Amino acid sequence: MKSDSLCQIATVDNYWSSMDISLETSGSDPDLSSQLKGDIIIPELPSSDVETSNADYNTLDEPIMNTITRDLKTVGKKIGGALAPTANNIIMKEWDLWGPLIMCTYIGLILQGIRGDSDGSQFTQIFILFWVGVGVITYNFVFITACKISIFQCICVLGYCLGPLAIAATIFESMHLLDVSSGTWFLRFIISACGAAWSAFAASRILVNTATAEKKYMALGPVVVLYFLISLLILYHSA
Repeated sequence: MKSDSLCQIATVDNYWSSMDISLETSGSDPDLSSQLKGDIIIPELPSSDVETSNADYNTLDEPIMNTITRDLKTVGKKIGGALAPTANNIIMKEWDLWGPLIMCTYIGLILQGIRGDSDGSQFTQIFILFWVGVGVITYNFVFITACKISIFQCICVLGYCLGPLAIAATIFESMHLLDVSSGTWFLRFIISACGAAWSAFAASRILVNTATAEKKYMALGPVVVLYFLISLLILYHSA
């Protein structure tokens, strides 16, 4: 019995000795030591690219003008994406609420400037019509037709797609400043109708992939109605 115990103890000692040797050998492996050293980075990217990427997203120490400039460039790209829409659009990928705010404010101020004797009701009417319409359309998209879109994505798309109607309002303001607006009702009607059709096409083009085939027209129909109502309001106040 004593010899068996001694043999077992010797076997255990040999086992732990071999484990120590293997650990020392693996610790001296230059490939393994190189993997354990350095910073934790994304394997697919070189460290210089990761540092640049982190610098882009770190805005805590960034000057305020750089932040404003970057945001304005992003808004400009999204306005361009609304004027030349595609199904895979930047507006859907990176939503914000700057578009609806800027577009509504701009159109309201333009209409208020056309009617110099105005009490400011144009501004209020545009805001109420747009936001009530957006609320109805968003509810229809998210809860009734169950489209693959979030509430804020829908608001963002509808706001940026006011761009063509903002262009139409700018044309009417230019006609008013040049004093050539009298007797041009039919021309203004054509311009406002084209702006509404452009806005409706842009929004439909961006939102079409979020709706199923059988509910596509049910989801996009209210969008067309909203833009044509806004175009009629712009036409009315441009006289």
